[in-house]
Amino acid sequence: MELRRYQTSDVAALVAIYRDAVLGTGATAYSPQQVAAWATFPADLAVFGHQLAQGITLVALDEGQPVAFGQLHPVDHVAFLYTASRQGRRGYATAIYQQLEAAARQAGAPVLSTDASRLSKPFFLKMGFEVVGREEVERQGVLLERFGMRKTLGQ
Repeated sequence: MELRRYQTSDVAALVAIYRDAVLGTGATAYSPQQVAAWATFPADLAVFGHQLAQGITLVALDEGQPVAFGQLHPVDHVAFLYTASRQGRRGYATAIYQQLEAAARQAGAPVLSTDASRLSKPFFLKMGFEVVGREEVERQGVLLERFGMRKTLGQ
């Protein structure tokens, strides 16, 4: 497994990973309408590319091809963590997360937060996060449940 920083040439591959993860595993926790609405993001490659260029975005490669990505932005928030459905449960998300947490610690962040889907909530619980709230967000007129989570990093 190889991890590297995001490159602007990755944007299309990361959109494909995002949508594949949502469509491939989303049906296990969300309705077909919720999955369809969730998968409409990101609509604009340039906007998404700009968003990925913020903070620290890491890309996991398998045989030179992107298979997972995660982002720390700002320095105390895991903004994205997605793995292609066919590559799930192979340690990519864990490896990315560990590097992002290490970067947050190095930057002196006292806590780390994320907004977790029903699918990612168990992963973040395993990483030591706790649920601090539940909310519903609207995408394309459809409500999606997610969980505010945080982890005290300490120093």
